[in-house]
Amino acid sequence: MVVQIDTESIRQGAQQLDAATEAVQGVFDQFKSAVDGLADSFGSDMIGSLLDLAHQAVMEAINECVSTNIEDLGDYANSLRQIAEDHDNNDSDIERMFQEILDALGR
Repeated sequence: MVVQIDTESIRQGAQQLDAATEAVQGVFDQFKSAVDGLADSFGSDMIGSLLDLAHQAVMEAINECVSTNIEDLGDYANSLRQIAEDHDNNDSDIERMFQEILDALGR
C-alpha cells in the first residue's frame, strides 16, 4: 500500500486555520467591546459594585480562556506547516539516499 501525503493540502489547512483564528479573534474583540460597555450600567451602590466585581471576574476568566484557545489555534497552524516542511525534507533526504545507493550500484 502506498501512502501519499499532500503537503500542499496540509499547508492550505494551516492557512485556513490562520484565517479561522483571525475570525475568532475579531468576533471576540467585538464581544469584549460590547460587554465592556455594560460595566457602566451597574451603578455605584453596593449591589452595583458587587455586580461590577463579578463582571470583572467573569470577563477575566473568559479572556484567559478564549485568548489561550486563540493562541493554541495559531500553534496548531504552525505545527501543520512544520509537519509539511518536515515531510518534504524527509522525502528529499530519502530520494537522495536512494539515488546514492543506485549510483553506488552503478545504475
